[in-house]
Amino acid sequence: MNRPRCLSEVAVLFCPLIAWILVSATPARSDDEHSVDAIIAALNSPISAQAAAQAQEMDDKLLSAGQAQDREVFLVTDESAEEVTRLAETLLQAVGEDPSRWVVRVLDTTPKTVNAFVFGGRYVYVYTGLLEQKPSVDELAFILSHELGHSLLKHGERKANDTSTGLANLAGLAALLSHKNKDVFSNLSAGISSSYSRLDEEEADALGACIARHAGYDPMRGVDFFTRMVRAREASQQKRDQVLAQAKADYDQSLANCTYNKQLFNSSASYQTQENADKVNALCADAENKRLHYNEVVDWYNANQAQDQRNRLFSDHPQNQARIATLAALTDYLSGRRDLESLSKYQQTFRVISAVQQVRSGLLKAAPDITQTVAAAKDTAAAPSNGKTLEEELRQLKRAHDQGLITDEEYERKRQEILARY
Repeated sequence: MNRPRCLSEVAVLFCPLIAWILVSATPARSDDEHSVDAIIAALNSPISAQAAAQAQEMDDKLLSAGQAQDREVFLVTDESAEEVTRLAETLLQAVGEDPSRWVVRVLDTTPKTVNAFVFGGRYVYVYTGLLEQKPSVDELAFILSHELGHSLLKHGERKANDTSTGLANLAGLAALLSHKNKDVFSNLSAGISSSYSRLDEEEADALGACIARHAGYDPMRGVDFFTRMVRAREASQQKRDQVLAQAKADYDQSLANCTYNKQLFNSSASYQTQENADKVNALCADAENKRLHYNEVVDWYNANQAQDQRNRLFSDHPQNQARIATLAALTDYLSGRRDLESLSKYQQTFRVISAVQQVRSGLLKAAPDITQTVAAAKDTAAAPSNGKTLEEELRQLKRAHDQGLITDEEYERKRQEILARY
């Protein structure tokens, strides 16, 4: 009888390879690649023409093939896509970028994907699977800001020197040398090559929090998204365990019925009738079917456990609990509740903030115009024109309402006042 295995064959296969990489990679090199100076250089440099062209080429391929990350995709242009685009435009304006030079796309997938990603240039993608999680506007602002952070930090261009790239190259070499495991190594190499390093992800979280807050959103709400992911993963694991346990219980009970009735049949000649023989055969046939079903469940269970193990082993994102702790500390810093030195335990976040202080210190503050607009909506019956366009005033008012800073009644009253002025 098959039993669930605790460690997948693939994970065992890669343990020596991973150990060699970790020993061989020199910390000094990693520090140089992700130092404060490297981050400052990235923030000061524009997105290169080459990176922009490559992102455009990848977008063309994605839309032409209708596939991304081995999944069928469909371009979405409905109201939800327009809302995502408007939010991205607000974030881009806050960071001093021209929104007209960026492309934001919403993609539907089969099966659903809960994710967002960015190519190294100016193409940002959000999956409908993420939007169907009903993130708040603050959550979505943080997620989009994180993706913008990858591009603004030039991670696509800097990743050539990351340790993860060396790992991908070794996996690719192993694919050439190993006939038996060629597909496994090739898929792993492609997966690693298409992702950012964990340090990249930590940097994007830090810069993303600054962008979101500067645009008037609460980056701490990103914690809500991470918490849902933790709970979803735990619920998925619990469901798998339940399915496996039920299949095992069904098989054990069916086997016990088969064994008992077979022994009863063999215990007495008077019991060996055709009717009882048919009963024993039916019970034992049911036991065999339950055994085959249980083995199918075992294979399914092991495949999912192995995938989870690979995800943890080669994950580029920090673990969600670590991200929650880091984001909470960073939000406290941005709100003036702790000093920069206290962030030193969150090394890459500390480096990003140190770099931003030197080259884009304005990002460490909440946008003043957002604060003024909210105060006017709360405290005055009418406000004089402030030089903004109708669209800008209505957008800022809507943002304040979505954040819960003003009531429905206050929102509608202020909206009518703005429209009356125009």
